[in-house]
Amino acid sequence: MKKIEILGLDDFKGINVLPGFYINTISDHLQTSHQHIERPHKHDFFATMVFTHGTGMHTIDFKAYQVGPGSVFMMSPGQVHHWELSRDADGFIFFHTQEFYEMRFTDELLTDYAFFSQITPLDNIVIDDRLLADFEYHFKKMAKADFADAKAKRHFILSHINQVYLEIARCFPSGINLRTASAYTARFSAFSTLLESRFRMEKSPEHYARALHVTTRHLNRINRETVGKSTSEIILERVMLEARRKLIHSDGNHNEIASALGYDDYAYFSKLFKKKVGMTPSEFQKTHR
Repeated sequence: MKKIEILGLDDFKGINVLPGFYINTISDHLQTSHQHIERPHKHDFFATMVFTHGTGMHTIDFKAYQVGPGSVFMMSPGQVHHWELSRDADGFIFFHTQEFYEMRFTDELLTDYAFFSQITPLDNIVIDDRLLADFEYHFKKMAKADFADAKAKRHFILSHINQVYLEIARCFPSGINLRTASAYTARFSAFSTLLESRFRMEKSPEHYARALHVTTRHLNRINRETVGKSTSEIILERVMLEARRKLIHSDGNHNEIASALGYDDYAYFSKLFKKKVGMTPSEFQKTHR
């Protein structure tokens, strides 16, 4: 099977382009830059999509969401998605790299936001007309940022991106928004970053606790306080998400996939997968392919 395509910002030509940033209307984006939206693909950047018109379905990491006016989708690098949209679909869309955002803010990480966390992904919300009008205002200001100085333009755009993100964060239930969850936010963010780089080989909560210089019990407390899950649950969910992605979008056989995720015993991996996903790897692959 052909490996899933990974799209970068260089694959798109939008409005008012700055290095590391892309912005466009959804209708123009679909016509000029992204015609084959029905094909599953990934991004290597962070994406925000807000719909003002149209209907359809948007599938992100095996979850299907209804699209309609007010639908907002937030996506992190590596998430697999595809669309099925009506011809009148429109709205606005912007992408940026991690560097574009985090070079400006020394004390803020994108993964501090629940909607950009690979651990607790919250990919879709629906906003009301008032907030939709506010978002459209921010989009227009970003699209028309006609500063001659690139640095000033970048800071101006980032100020509007931040307002959009903070408004979206307020739409989530308390206890899920990592920005305001608790004093444990920074610790949880560090754990999330470490997990993303090591989950394929390291499954032990003790390993992550040692790396973060805390006790296993305290790390568990941090995770439960922040997202309501134990360290072990978070690790396993991240591993199983990657397993599902590989089963659908890679050429490796099941043993190779298990091995790539740190499981030399395929029978154990298969049993764990079925317990978590509700079907065997073979059943899952057959269903979703």
